[in-house]
Amino acid sequence: METRPLGASGLRVSALALGAMNFGADWLGIGALDDRAASSLLDLAIERGVSLIDTADVYGLGASEEALGRLLRGRRREKVLIATKTRWRTDPADPASEGLSARRIARALDASLRRLRADRVDLYMAHGPDPAVPIEETLEALDRAVRAGKVRAIGVSNFDGAELEAAAGAAKAAGLARVEFDQVQYSLAAPADGARAAPAAARVGASLTAWSPLAGGLLSGKYERPGASGRRAAPGAFPRLPPAAASAAVRVLLKTAALEGVSPVQVALGWVLSRPGVASAIVGARTPGQLAEALETRPLSARAAAFLDRAAAAVGGARGV
Repeated sequence: METRPLGASGLRVSALALGAMNFGADWLGIGALDDRAASSLLDLAIERGVSLIDTADVYGLGASEEALGRLLRGRRREKVLIATKTRWRTDPADPASEGLSARRIARALDASLRRLRADRVDLYMAHGPDPAVPIEETLEALDRAVRAGKVRAIGVSNFDGAELEAAAGAAKAAGLARVEFDQVQYSLAAPADGARAAPAAARVGASLTAWSPLAGGLLSGKYERPGASGRRAAPGAFPRLPPAAASAAVRVLLKTAALEGVSPVQVALGWVLSRPGVASAIVGARTPGQLAEALETRPLSARAAAFLDRAAAAVGGARGV
C-alpha cells in the first residue's frame, strides 16, 4: 500500500484508510458491524498495508470508538494511526455535548481516549466549523492537546477553502500547532468540496483526506443493476447527492471501468487518489470482499484520469463549483 505525507506533520498515511463509522452501531442507516465483522475488516486492512483508521465521537454516539478500543489492542494498535473528531452532539439530552469551545474539546478528547482505551490519538480534528466559537479558541485547545501529548497532529473536517486558510493562518500567527489536513467529501459524484479546498490546502501546506469517495456506495455501480434498490431510493441516503449529477457520474464511471478492465469501485477510488493534495481516501465496507476489492485499487491510466477529470468538471459545473 502506498503511503503519503500528511501535511508537514512528519506522519505518513496509507493512500486508502478504513472508515469505522458503522462499527458497533447502525449509524445513519448503513448497517451495524459487530465486533466479529469489524475484526475481520481490521485484519484484512492491516494485512494489506492500511495504516489509518478513521472514526469520530459522534459515530454511534461513541459506539464506534468503543469498538475500536476493544479491537485495536496489542499488535494491531502498533500498526495503525487512529483519527477521530469532535464537534457534533454526542448526548441527545445534553446541549453541552457539542461545539468547539475549549472546555468542550478538552472533555470530548478525554472521553474519546477513554473509549479508545488509548493515551493519545494520532489525528484529531474539528468535525466541522463552529460559528459560535472563535477559531482561535478552538485552535488553542487543540494546541494544548498536542503539547499534553494527547494528540500527534491536528486538522479540520468539512472546512471550505476560506475556512481552512483562515484556521491555518490563525494557528501560524499565534505560534500554535499547525493545521495539517482537511477531511472533506470528495468523489466523482460530489467533486465540489474537494475542488474548492485543494487550492487553499496547497497554499498552507495541508493535505486533504477524502470521505465518502464512493458516494455512499453509489459509485460501486451496484444500484444501476436491473432490479437493484437501496441507497439512491432511500430518503435518508447519505451523503445526499443531486440525482442528475449522481446518475451522470455513475454512467461515466461504468464506461471507464469497462474500458480499463477494472471495477467501478477501483476507478472511483483511483480518481480521488489522483486529485492534487489528497493524502488518503477513507473507505467503508461491510464485508471482507468489498474491502478487498477497494484495496486492489491501482493508479489510473492517463487516458482514464483525463476522461474522469472532464466528467468531474461537468458534474461540478452543474452544481456551481
